[in-house]
Amino acid sequence: MPCIETATTAIPHAHIYLWKITESAEELAQLANGGHALLATACGRFSSPKRRLEWLATRALLQHTPCKESDILYHSNGKPYLDGSHMHISISHTQGYAAIAVSDKPVGIDIELESRNPMAVAEAYLQPQERTELHNSPSPQAEALRLWTVKEAAFKLQAGSTEVLKDIAVEHGAVQGEYNITYRCGATATAVTATAHGLVISCCTAQ
Repeated sequence: MPCIETATTAIPHAHIYLWKITESAEELAQLANGGHALLATACGRFSSPKRRLEWLATRALLQHTPCKESDILYHSNGKPYLDGSHMHISISHTQGYAAIAVSDKPVGIDIELESRNPMAVAEAYLQPQERTELHNSPSPQAEALRLWTVKEAAFKLQAGSTEVLKDIAVEHGAVQGEYNITYRCGATATAVTATAHGLVISCCTAQ
């Protein structure tokens, strides 16, 4: 499926690009302008066909951004970066979808299917006050999924830290869909959550 750009209003510095993966690995390699060489790289890096498709889809997505001349590389902690660019990038995949967020500030993104139910593991990633708010929510399952993706996006923003999801405190912001993030180390960030194309999408940038 062609690239979809989803603009964020609460975080004007970030641009989110989505791709529903319906192509073959060969087709994605061509769309990423890498051809056989990029396909060979994907096959050499990943034994899983699913991971190859996700990896290639992110490179196809990059062609729809202002950073299409850059390569996606990775720091030793696994956090992606754009070679030769001042822009920042974050990557997420779920069940046949790929997404990237590109920003002039450090950024984290997470996507999940709206149908996913994270309630069974909520105790593992929510703080006590967050669990109380969740149970008082008119739609606990939907709120649990928003909190899950917000925390995942916040975690990616601080890739390489020793914090886990439960260390990351999340509070509702001034407008719907906006969240304020506080890390155990004292750092803060802002996240925005939206739904589109059957996905919950959360994007987080440092304040």
